[in-house]
Amino acid sequence: MKSFLKGLSIFLFIAIIIGFCFCVYILQAPPVAKPDPPKLQVHTRTALRDRPTVNSKPIVYTKDVYRFSIDQKFISNLNTGLLSNELLFSVPLGQRTLYSAELLDKELKTVFNWQKMFADSEAEIRLSSRAPTTKVLISGKDWFLTDSNGAGFTVQKNGNALDIYLPNLQEAFENNKNTLSADVELSIEKIGKQWLIKDNQSLQVYEIRNGKKKLDVFQQSKYPIHTFLFNADLAAITALTEGDFSKDLRDGFVLHRIPLSRNAKLTTREDGVSWRITDGSQKYNIQNEEGWLKVFLDLESRWLLLGVNDSIKGWIQRERGTIFLPPEPILSSRQQLKVKLSAFLDGLKERVGISKQPYQVPNAELP
Repeated sequence: MKSFLKGLSIFLFIAIIIGFCFCVYILQAPPVAKPDPPKLQVHTRTALRDRPTVNSKPIVYTKDVYRFSIDQKFISNLNTGLLSNELLFSVPLGQRTLYSAELLDKELKTVFNWQKMFADSEAEIRLSSRAPTTKVLISGKDWFLTDSNGAGFTVQKNGNALDIYLPNLQEAFENNKNTLSADVELSIEKIGKQWLIKDNQSLQVYEIRNGKKKLDVFQQSKYPIHTFLFNADLAAITALTEGDFSKDLRDGFVLHRIPLSRNAKLTTREDGVSWRITDGSQKYNIQNEEGWLKVFLDLESRWLLLGVNDSIKGWIQRERGTIFLPPEPILSSRQQLKVKLSAFLDGLKERVGISKQPYQVPNAELP
């Protein structure tokens, strides 16, 4: 017996040493390379054939574009800011647990005070009608609840209680071939009428409008289009009134990599203090404001100036422009194990109570 325990101890000791060395080897895996920053591209041939290149997405819409419509039941998601079918609250059934399926269906339709249940819950959501409609999905098991605005909730029997869930707005987007990432912001523009969903990962904004019987989803201009280009000295007015461009004005266009061609046409507006330049497919507007001549880009131009962030900016075609999203770096098996091991160790530290944050003295204990 002693020899067996001794052998087992030696085996465990060797196993621990090997495991420790293996963990050290895994944790010393090369760091994961950061993906290259996105960049602007113009794909003429593929865009003409409606075949965008791999990892490329359309750049910009100069106005909101209608994408699809969804049921009004998703108003409940938009009013709460929760996009998935999360559990809001539960209601104990009590004696109603013993009711037959048909009688329980009738109770939910006629007797249940849903208005009070929502008001008493911690879900911080209220029904807009004192007499909501309850539709039977599966008798005695599943129901669908809607208020007067069309906001919907799924009701499911769970043992001796009823669970009230939100619909799944993320799934509705996926069914219409528009996937929302986990990093989204939802804001209410007009209560019950207009909402905005900003996807920070895809840099896309969706506007949702409450129609007569449906919610209409529009895709907003994806990136900020810079219409203001530069300021020119008021001395350029003399040349403009004579139908010509001053050197200062031409230099401003050259500086922005859009030099005016010899065929650029100048038109004076009726007010006499603003002008329009048409240079092929490019159009510009000049206005006399605040002691300067301000030059603006017309949104009807073929080329638009985009400034997504410090690393993504430049001129892009309005109809054929795309943004190239470099693929995520491919992890080696060793790097994958490092990610999993690091996550395991972090979870273990939380369970043990080891925190990376230094202890902070509460405000009440400050001298």
